[in-house]
Amino acid sequence: IHITNLTRTARFLSEACDLVFDAASRGKHFLIVGTKDKAADSVASAAIRARCHYVNKKWLGGMSTNWSTTETRLQKFRDLRVRAEMGQLSRLPKRDAAILKRQLSHFQTYLG
Repeated sequence: IHITNLTRTARFLSEACDLVFDAASRGKHFLIVGTKDKAADSVASAAIRARCHYVNKKWLGGMSTNWSTTETRLQKFRDLRVRAEMGQLSRLPKRDAAILKRQLSHFQTYLG
C-alpha cells in the first residue's frame, strides 16, 4: 500500500515547475533521462518537442562525472559519422571498415 499526500505533492510539483521555468528563461540546458523500456519513447518525444538533450537507452558510465571522456567519445562519433557520409569507410580494408561501422552503430545507439 502506498500512501501519498496529494497536497504536499502538488506543492512540490509546483515548486519544481517554477524552478524549471526560471532556468529555461535564463537559457539553461536540460537533460531528460528515462532508460526504462516503457519510458523511452515518451522521453524521446518530450525531449525533441522541448529541444532538449535526452538519454533513453543506456546511461553510459561517467556521462556526468567524467565529462572529458564523454566529450572525447562524442567527438569520435561526429568524426566517424562524417567519414561515413563522405564514403571514406568504404576505402578502408574490410576488417577496419567493419570495426569502424560497428563503433558507429554503437555510438548511434547510445549517443546519437
